[in-house]
Amino acid sequence: MKLDDFDWKILALLQDNARLSYAELGRLIGLSPSAVGDRVARLEQEEIIEKHISIVNFKKVGFMLSAYISMEFNHHRYQSFLKCLSAFPEIVSCSRITGKNCIIMKVVLKDSLHLEQMVDRLSEFGNSYTSVILSDVVEAGPVPDSRSVNLI
Repeated sequence: MKLDDFDWKILALLQDNARLSYAELGRLIGLSPSAVGDRVARLEQEEIIEKHISIVNFKKVGFMLSAYISMEFNHHRYQSFLKCLSAFPEIVSCSRITGKNCIIMKVVLKDSLHLEQMVDRLSEFGNSYTSVILSDVVEAGPVPDSRSVNLI
């Protein structure tokens, strides 16, 4: 699907505030609410917009520590780990990556004891490597307009 200027404007505004009404979006970009609604529906149907979410402040709900944990799996333990992911509610994102470690996860934890317990639980699957996050510089930044990204 080729995106035009209006589509990119809608995406930029919704990434900043997914609660904007179609009327407000239309006022901001110069389209009628029904035209905005049709465009948003098309963006959702094409899975360009995957879902509308709320970003929760982990610290305000008791998770005072966050970390990245990468994993190097023991023989055939990768598939076992994938089947057990739901047993680790602390994992807020998990990506398969290249290199010696094939998984990297962002986890949120109550404290350092909770981190230690998490690392212990992961040890049955292989070696884990942990980096505690001191602060987030950019978190959930907007997707850039691909037309304005220049390769050098």
